[in-house]
Amino acid sequence: MWKKIQHFLLKKNSNVIGVDIGTGAIKIVEIHWKKDRPVLKNLGIKLLPPKTIEDGRIINMGLLTDILGQLLATTQTSSKHAILAVGGRGMFARELVFPVMTKEELQEAIKWDLEKYIPYAPNSYYFDFSIMSKGDLETEIKVLLVAAPHELINNITSIVKSVGLIPIAIDIEPLALFRTFTDSENAMLIDIGELLSQVTVFQKGNPVIIRNIPLGGQRMTEVIMQAQNIPFHEAEQLKQSQIDLFSLDVSGKNDETKKQLRLLLAEFTRDIRRTAEYYQQQNENVVIEKIYITGGGSKMKNLIPFLSTQLDLPVILHDPLAKLEIPASFDKTHLQKVAPQFATSIGLSLRGGEE
Repeated sequence: MWKKIQHFLLKKNSNVIGVDIGTGAIKIVEIHWKKDRPVLKNLGIKLLPPKTIEDGRIINMGLLTDILGQLLATTQTSSKHAILAVGGRGMFARELVFPVMTKEELQEAIKWDLEKYIPYAPNSYYFDFSIMSKGDLETEIKVLLVAAPHELINNITSIVKSVGLIPIAIDIEPLALFRTFTDSENAMLIDIGELLSQVTVFQKGNPVIIRNIPLGGQRMTEVIMQAQNIPFHEAEQLKQSQIDLFSLDVSGKNDETKKQLRLLLAEFTRDIRRTAEYYQQQNENVVIEKIYITGGGSKMKNLIPFLSTQLDLPVILHDPLAKLEIPASFDKTHLQKVAPQFATSIGLSLRGGEE
């Protein structure tokens, strides 16, 4: 009826490659540790053709394997140990509260109630758990329970093995992302991906709410494409370099585009606000202090100040490079530009140095 995967929450290893297989691209980051300091060694990205991955399911295993192999060859990675991630629709995560008990007792308690917590069919998923913190009462503990379907886990591990890597851990995206932070303040993190955005609320470093909003960078691009009547790739370029949600356009050329984008993002901010309000209702004494944005969809010009105005909170473009030492051989200007796309893979690679 149940099966546990120990690799979700792994203990220390050394130099590793973080492999982030997303809907729109594969991203890899390799670091090495120098006197307990993580140093960037390699990184690379390859876009995926449409329908390679759909609804969290890998549709074309062979193509994905070939693309990952090409990416490893062009970046010239040397480590063979890989840490992978699951997130979005491919992952279930839930915070649970239990009475204080030993880890062995907790494992038995979770085991017998799995079907009550996890929405997958029995015997179709891997799961793991971790004690995150004390509960609101002295007699309670908070536990993070995570699960992912057998099919997804087996497929991604098979792919990395096929290109000569050794998968040593599977992480969940919110924990990988948080590993790139330099502090553990109460904050919300919004990872704007290709097809959806993953919203995580962290309390003292622990993910207490993880929610998917079905809006990502692709939908923003489609709005521009339809409003301007231009091909998708032109709309993508326009989104990243020219559309400014705040500026006055004397020519009026982009007025309709801006109107449609604002309508789309108004719905987006309503969902974010609902998540924040739900969290505040459950935790009256805790305040969300700021919101961080990351992911490839975060690169639209002036998206950050627009969201900040709509949400009435400081909104900050997260810098996942903050913990890394960057050798002089890297173009730091280019790195800062692409960094949001590599946030998850950087967090995965940082796991190699954890105690």
